[in-house]
Amino acid sequence: MTNTELYVVKGKVFEQKKGYSTQVGEDIGYEKGAKMIKTNFDQSPDDVLAHFMGRDIIEAILAQPGVAGIRMFHAVNELGLRQLVLVGADEKGKNILSYSTVSDNGEIIKNKGIVAGGVRCCPPYCDGSDNPNGTGSWY
Repeated sequence: MTNTELYVVKGKVFEQKKGYSTQVGEDIGYEKGAKMIKTNFDQSPDDVLAHFMGRDIIEAILAQPGVAGIRMFHAVNELGLRQLVLVGADEKGKNILSYSTVSDNGEIIKNKGIVAGGVRCCPPYCDGSDNPNGTGSWY
């Protein structure tokens, strides 16, 4: 049995690893990452380039029981700007929107899962320090 699957997006066939686990994702390197970001920027130069979310909320999502990783939804805020909304997901790919815990006295408590937003957009929150021409992009 193969560990990959084919899928179609916008009429193009792609191959990806199957399933949901803590191992999903990989270091693609500077060159490939920069090329992908530049292609997106070239196709949508007036759109949001990047988002920043702090470590505390990311660690809080990952600390929820059963979370294997984070699903990142493309979203639009009340101002019409592209944003990300992050939600924990389990090893079956199910979003963790609620979970149960047991209190010190043995009572079962239903908790809401974390649905994280409030990212900082680039622009204006961009760091151009790695770019010699100071335009705010590192690619």
